[in-house]
Amino acid sequence: WLETSRFIVDAYHYTNHKVSDTLCKEWCNPAPLNGSAPNLVIAERDGQGQLYYKRAFNTQACEQLNAWLGGFESILKRMTPGNFDWFLH
Repeated sequence: WLETSRFIVDAYHYTNHKVSDTLCKEWCNPAPLNGSAPNLVIAERDGQGQLYYKRAFNTQACEQLNAWLGGFESILKRMTPGNFDWFLH
């Protein structure tokens, strides 16, 4: 399980990790180029035909959703569980 699992963190959190932290670089990298997570990084070609890599997934999606939901906090915390579930779905 440990050999195939990754604990991916979002790109902004990852850049704040120490460069010397090899454990983090191996297991938490949101854009590994070693083939361990091929669905996270895709190869593209620029206008001159040069190959470059880009992230194929928005690693900030959860952070963005939480920030958006924060605007509804005062309403959501007063709802019954049934209304809360209906509102979010």
